[in-house]
Amino acid sequence: MDTTTRLYYDDSYLTTFTAQVIASSEYNGRPAVALDRSAFYPAGGGQPADQGWIEAASAPDRRWPVVDVQSDNGVVWHILSASEPLPALGTTVTGQINWARRFDHMQQHCGQHILTAAFIATCQAATVSFHLSERSVTIDLDVTNLNEDQVQAAEAWANQAVWANLPIYARFVSPTELTQIPLRKPPTVSDSVRVVSIGNIDHSACGGTHPARTGEVGAIVVTGWSRHRGMTRVEFVCGGRVITALHERDRAIRSAASALSVGWAELPAAVSRLQETLQGLQRELTQTRRELDALRAAQWYAQTPPVNGRRVVTATLPDADLERLRTIAGFIAELPGGIAIVAGGTERAQVVVACASDTAVDAREILAVGMKVLGGRGGGHARMAQGGGGQMSLLATAIAAMMERAAL
Repeated sequence: MDTTTRLYYDDSYLTTFTAQVIASSEYNGRPAVALDRSAFYPAGGGQPADQGWIEAASAPDRRWPVVDVQSDNGVVWHILSASEPLPALGTTVTGQINWARRFDHMQQHCGQHILTAAFIATCQAATVSFHLSERSVTIDLDVTNLNEDQVQAAEAWANQAVWANLPIYARFVSPTELTQIPLRKPPTVSDSVRVVSIGNIDHSACGGTHPARTGEVGAIVVTGWSRHRGMTRVEFVCGGRVITALHERDRAIRSAASALSVGWAELPAAVSRLQETLQGLQRELTQTRRELDALRAAQWYAQTPPVNGRRVVTATLPDADLERLRTIAGFIAELPGGIAIVAGGTERAQVVVACASDTAVDAREILAVGMKVLGGRGGGHARMAQGGGGQMSLLATAIAAMMERAAL
């Protein structure tokens, strides 16, 4: 099969073209056609595929939406959403690129080249990988962390390059010519390589689509950064996505400001006050809950008749976390002859056993009986032990077995 001539190499702005079908079958189980020439960009190099449609030149009413584009051994396959009937071999078709999607990818991909150059220039951080999707654009830098000053410096550098409206030109160069170009990263092939140059700030081997000048990128805004697999992942937006991101953030800020009855400029201070209030209420709630748990423990203890000088108190609290179970069990074990078997959990059982010092009973031995029933594991010391595991349906049986052991 002949290879596909890639029209986007020479003209990223070409949106309509004619071609002949050189294959009409399936690609990875999906209906697809290959063309002798195409302006559709196939997914690769971190850039997603173009979308659009193709139609029969002799019958414009026969249109096939192109939902994905892939390259295989030099052949560009156009994945179609409709399978029957596919354009026949030799059919002349007209292709139409979704320009909004193409131009967005041009802005994001070119913006990545510029921001990558910016991080090299401002803090010697090199880009290891690049990813572009419908919602996000990221680069991974070969540094473990970045501070805000470094990010702002790189962002400012990048936008100065955008607003300088530098020329961008792409061409194929021979291995000999390649030695004369200060490439950001040496290519892994020995044949001629397509190089994209952005003024004199960046020269990269790249097969993607780019605008003619940096001004078309519009603006570059870093929206976040974080550690990722020993590197730093930087998330950013360019061009039209900057407007979208600003609108989304503006709506969120206005909504939060309205909820707190303040202006947007007063929002940080209002949030700080709210956090202080919340922390105070949380402390009060914790103290109140502790006092209530102490009263409950005393009540349960009083309602439990003594057996052999011991009061074996049991309680099941599905909503209590492990720390609260330990607190309640501790309150019971502070009372004379008190032995607590307190359980919780919703999917996996959690059990805490606590024994007063005057009982001469080892909490670990009681817990072991319950864990045997539940099929769980646990540990601790003589005065308090905890464990978990097994199905909640076995919890009642486990508690009964532990009560029997505690009463010995």
